[in-house]
Amino acid sequence: MRLIKLLLGTLLPVVILFWTAGCEREVVNSPEDDQISNSSCFTCHGEEGYLLSAKGEWENSIHASGNNVDYTNRGGSDCTQCHNHQGFLEFVATGSVSAPYDQVSSIHCFTCHAPHTRGDLTLRTDAAFTLANGEIFDYGSGNLCANCHHSRYSVDDIVDGIGVSPYWGPHHGPQGDLIAGTNGYEFDAYEYESTGHGNIGGGNSCVGCHMGNPRTHVGYKIGGHSFNMVDEESGATLVGVCQECHLSAEDFDYEGIQTEIHGLLEELETLLFNAGIIDGTAHPVRGTIDDKDVAGALFNFLLIEEDRSFGVHNPEYMVDLLESSISFMESTVGKIALDDIRPLTAH
Repeated sequence: MRLIKLLLGTLLPVVILFWTAGCEREVVNSPEDDQISNSSCFTCHGEEGYLLSAKGEWENSIHASGNNVDYTNRGGSDCTQCHNHQGFLEFVATGSVSAPYDQVSSIHCFTCHAPHTRGDLTLRTDAAFTLANGEIFDYGSGNLCANCHHSRYSVDDIVDGIGVSPYWGPHHGPQGDLIAGTNGYEFDAYEYESTGHGNIGGGNSCVGCHMGNPRTHVGYKIGGHSFNMVDEESGATLVGVCQECHLSAEDFDYEGIQTEIHGLLEELETLLFNAGIIDGTAHPVRGTIDDKDVAGALFNFLLIEEDRSFGVHNPEYMVDLLESSISFMESTVGKIALDDIRPLTAH
C-alpha cells in the first residue's frame, strides 16, 4: 500500500500535466493551412493503420537492412549524400554535402517525407533531377528516387588514356539513366533506341512499379514501401503491374528480355576478361585504357550489370548498348596490345 501511494504521488501529477496540456506541436507551412490543429495528428497516427502498414513494408526493404548505411561520416564524401539521412537532406536542400555531421543515421521515413514540418506525407522533393551527363530525369514521384539512383559518372568524361580502378564507372544504382535512355556509351555507326518505362504508373516511373499493388496476400514482402518486386520465399511478384500493358506477361522475363540480357552480359564479360579489362570478379583492373571505345564497352557492361533489372527498365536501349559493345570488342580484342592496359602507380 505504501508503494502504491508513492507511485500515485509521483506519477499522477505527471499524467495530469500531460492530460491537461496536450500536444502543443504546431506544424507550419502546410500547403493548405498555416497551422495544423492538434487533432490532425490522428490523420497519420490514428487507428487506420496506414503508417503501421508502411512500417511493416519498410522493414522488408533493402534500404532498411542497414547494409548500405555510411556510418563513416566522411567529410566531402559523395557517399554521404545517399548513404545516410543527414547527407541526403543536405544534398536535396543545397545540392552538396558538408559532412562530417554531429550524428548520422540510416535513411528512414523522414528522409523522404517531412510530416512534422509540412503537415502531410508528401515527398520532400519531386523536382526533376539532372543526371551526371546533363540530361534531365523528370518522371513525377520517381524523381526523388533518381537523386540517388543515378550514375555518378558521365559517359562524356570517357577519353583516350583514361585511368580506371575497381571502383570506376557508374556505381551501384544507375537505374535513372537507363530508364531515361541516356548516359550509355554509344559507338559511332550504331543506332540506339529507347523504350524506357519512365511513364508507367501515371508517369511516376520507379514508384509506379516498385510501390505497385501486389494483388496477392504475401504480407509486407513486396510492393509498397518494401519496394521489392519479388518475394524470394513465396515466389510472389509484382508482375501484375506489367500486365496492365503486357497482358500475357507471366513473369519479368517478358518475351525473354531478361534471358537475352543475361546472355549478352556474359558474352561481354568474357570478352572484357580475355582482354584483361576486368578481373575474375567482374571488377575493372586498375590501370590505364588507351582506347576510349574499350573503356566505353567496359562502362556499358558496368552500367547494365549494376542496374540489376536485366532489361526491364529499358529493353531496347540496353540490348543496343550490349550488342554494340560486343561487336566492337569482337573486332578489337585480338588487336589490343599489352601496352594498351598499363598499371597505374597511383589512382
